[in-house]
Amino acid sequence: MDYLQQSKTILSGCLSVPVDRIEADSTLEGLKPGLDSVTFASIMMEVERRVKKEVPAAEWLDLETAADLARILERHGRE
Repeated sequence: MDYLQQSKTILSGCLSVPVDRIEADSTLEGLKPGLDSVTFASIMMEVERRVKKEVPAAEWLDLETAADLARILERHGRE
């Protein structure tokens, strides 16, 4: 399963950014300057919907890039 592609798809939908503009090292803030808590929550909800479980709050604190999101998907998508 391509977790980076899933990450890009989620970010594209939640941030309204074309998926082809998102790279592994793209930061959320760089993709959507002024990222607000509602948008961040939508990313969290979409990830948890896909992995069918709650992701611990501490893991969201380290989320900065598309690659970080892919790692969260990988960790929780295969448990």
